Amino acid sequence: MRSLIPLAIPAAPLLLDSADTSFSPTEAETNSYLFIELLTKAITKNSFSGDVYIIITVTDANAVVIFSSYMEELNYFQKFNLEGYTMAKYLLMIVLGTMVTLGISNITQNSKLQNGTKNSVDNYSLSRANNIAGNMTEVLLMRLSNDPAYRVINQETEGMFGGEAAYIVEDTFFEGDSLVKIIVAGEFNGVEKVLTTYTSRPNEGWVPPVVRGAWTANGPLNNTISDMYIDGRDHDLNLNLIPKKGKFGVSSSVEFINLENAEIGGTNNGIDYPMTFPEAPEVIEEGYDWGGSFPETPDEILGYPEGTLKTIAQSGENGSQYLYNPGKVKIGNKWFIDGLTYPLSGVTYIQLTTADKIELMLKQTGNSGIVVVHREGGGSYISGVKFDKDNSDGLLTGLLITDYSFHHHIDILGAVIMLSPDLETEKNCNGNKDHWVYYSSEAIESATGIASKISGIQGSVGYGFGKKRVDVKYVYE
Repeated sequence: MRSLIPLAIPAAPLLLDSADTSFSPTEAETNSYLFIELLTKAITKNSFSGDVYIIITVTDANAVVIFSSYMEELNYFQKFNLEGYTMAKYLLMIVLGTMVTLGISNITQNSKLQNGTKNSVDNYSLSRANNIAGNMTEVLLMRLSNDPAYRVINQETEGMFGGEAAYIVEDTFFEGDSLVKIIVAGEFNGVEKVLTTYTSRPNEGWVPPVVRGAWTANGPLNNTISDMYIDGRDHDLNLNLIPKKGKFGVSSSVEFINLENAEIGGTNNGIDYPMTFPEAPEVIEEGYDWGGSFPETPDEILGYPEGTLKTIAQSGENGSQYLYNPGKVKIGNKWFIDGLTYPLSGVTYIQLTTADKIELMLKQTGNSGIVVVHREGGGSYISGVKFDKDNSDGLLTGLLITDYSFHHHIDILGAVIMLSPDLETEKNCNGNKDHWVYYSSEAIESATGIASKISGIQGSVGYGFGKKRVDVKYVYE
C-alpha cells in the first residue's frame, strides 16, 4: 500500500492513510524539531508495507524536499532504526542541501544572464561596426568616382553612426591587375570590423549592366533582328571567342519570338551556346525589368549624370561629335543624316527633334565608339542603319544606342541597346542574312573608357538606386 504523509513546518494537522494514526500537534509543538519528533513516534508505532513518502514543505526556505524509501514487510522503525532526533537531522541535511543547490543554480543562472547580455552587446557593437565600415566604403567609392585622382595614403579617421571609421585609399597590384585598394576599419564600442575593397581605376572602360545581351531592348525584337546572326558569346577585338564570359544573345523586357529564322547564340551561367536556329532557350532573356524600369535616356544606360554624353560629344575629343537636329541628304529614295565626319569615334551624339523617318549611314572604315541617336523624351525613328558599300567595311565597334531603329544592314562588334518600348511589330526586315551582331566586352570597354577619360567620370556599373559608378572587383572581410 502507498502511504502519503504531507507535513508543513509550521503545519496543519498531520494525516496518515490509516485512520488511527491521525493526530494534531499543539501550538507549542509546532516547533520544527518537536514536530519531527512527534512524526517519528507516530511512524515507529505503525508498520507499513510498500512505498512510504514523507513530503516536507519548508515555507520560509521556499523549497520542497521529498524523502522516500521502499518498505518490505518490516516495521518502519526496524528497517531504518530511527530514534529521537536522528530523522530530524537527516531531514535538515536534505533541506540545507536543497538550499545550497538552489543557491548554486541561482548563481549559474545569473552568470548565464550576464554572459547573454554581454554577447548581445558585443553582437550589436559588431553589427554597428560592420555598418560603419560598409557605409564608409560606399562614401569612398563615391569620392573616387567623382575624383579619379582621389587617394588617402596616410590613414584618416571620420566619425560615423556613433563610432569611427579609419581608412586608406591607395594604388595596388592585385591578382595580376592594377587596382585601387580601399581599407576601412569601422569601430563601435571597442569592437572593430575591417573591410577591404579592390576596384578598377577610374577612367577605365566598363560594360554597363544594362547590356544584358548582344541585343538589349525595352520592347519586342521579333521583327527587328530579322534573319541576322546574333551572338552573345564574348569576343575580343579580333573576333576570337572568350569562353564563359558572354551575355544572352537577346534580352528583352517582353516576350521574344524568332520569326525570321535568325541564328542566335550566347552565354548563360558560364555555359557557351553556339549560334543556331532554332536557338537554345538559354540564350534568350524575356521579361527582364532592369531593377524596376528600363533606362529612358542614353546617360542612364551608362550611369552618367544627365547631359554628360552630350557634353563629351560637344568637346570634340577623340573624334567625338554632336549634331542637333541635323540636316539630311537624299540618297536614292531614302533620306540620311547629313553632317557627320567619318570614321566615327569617341562619342557620336545625334539629337533629333522629330519622329520623322531618317536613316544612318556609315562611311569609311574604322567606325567605333558610342553612337547615340536620340530624341528628348524618346520617339526618334531610324528607319535604316546602312553603310556605303563603295568605301566602308560596314563595321561599328562599340555601342549603338537608339530609341527605335530598323533595317540594320551593318555589322556590330559590341552591343546594341534600344530604348523605346514601341519597336517594330508589323514590318519584316529581309536582306540582312549576311550581317551580324557579336557581343564584345573589349569593344564596349574601349568605347566607355574613352568617354570616361574625356569626362573624368566613370559611369555606372550597376543601374538603379544605390549602384556604384566604379567597378568593384573584390571585397574581403
